[in-house]
Amino acid sequence: MAQDTLLRRRKVDNAPSQEEPTATTQDLERRSTLPPHHTLTSLSLSHVQFVPDSILSELLAYVTLSPLAIFCGYVAVAVNDRDLKPLVMLAGQVLSEALNAIMKRVIKQARPTAYIGDGYGMPSSHSQFMTYFATYSMLLLYRRDVAMDDIIPPVVSAIVIIWSALVIYSRVHLYYHTWQQVVAGTLCGIAFALGYYYVVYNILRPNGIFEWIVDQPLAKQFYIRDTDAIPDLAKLEWEMWQQLKNVHVETE
Repeated sequence: MAQDTLLRRRKVDNAPSQEEPTATTQDLERRSTLPPHHTLTSLSLSHVQFVPDSILSELLAYVTLSPLAIFCGYVAVAVNDRDLKPLVMLAGQVLSEALNAIMKRVIKQARPTAYIGDGYGMPSSHSQFMTYFATYSMLLLYRRDVAMDDIIPPVVSAIVIIWSALVIYSRVHLYYHTWQQVVAGTLCGIAFALGYYYVVYNILRPNGIFEWIVDQPLAKQFYIRDTDAIPDLAKLEWEMWQQLKNVHVETE
């Protein structure tokens, strides 16, 4: 008798619960329309893999996305200021990336790990991007005394150098590139920035190319300007703001 009672309890315990939701016909039809996982992929531009148990690895995964943030900054400054100087720098950045893509397809050197990253790895595009950005920025800073002091150029230069070094190291730490690939990208970025700066300030500007650009009807329609000849743009804009503020106060 006791054995029969125990068997009945086991059958009740193993029976499916009436409260558990059951898949309806509509749910099954909806699931059948979803594409299988093997047809999906990730966007390698923003998809970064890192060691989940390492805080350093996770932090470097964020650092390695810096080129995306810088590019967004380029666009924001260009749209807000409508100045040829950041537009010219952005054009050089795009040309540097195009050159990097060509070199990768010519050299055809694989990445250190087959399952991380798409395409070839020599030279590192992240390293080339950051060193072009850092080199060209420092050339502009030391070409003219920004804000008429000796603080801004060295401080900003130190920031962009450290920032670039962290991005370069992140590419090796996260196994996206070898040291040889990031060194090659670094040298390419520096060389391209120096060459591009020379072309801009020794060939294009002396021949009036940028003056011709800002005089075009389309440039005038969008209020494109060229402030390169102004020694201290920040001071000039601040003085204009002070004058407008004083006029506004007097009229009230």
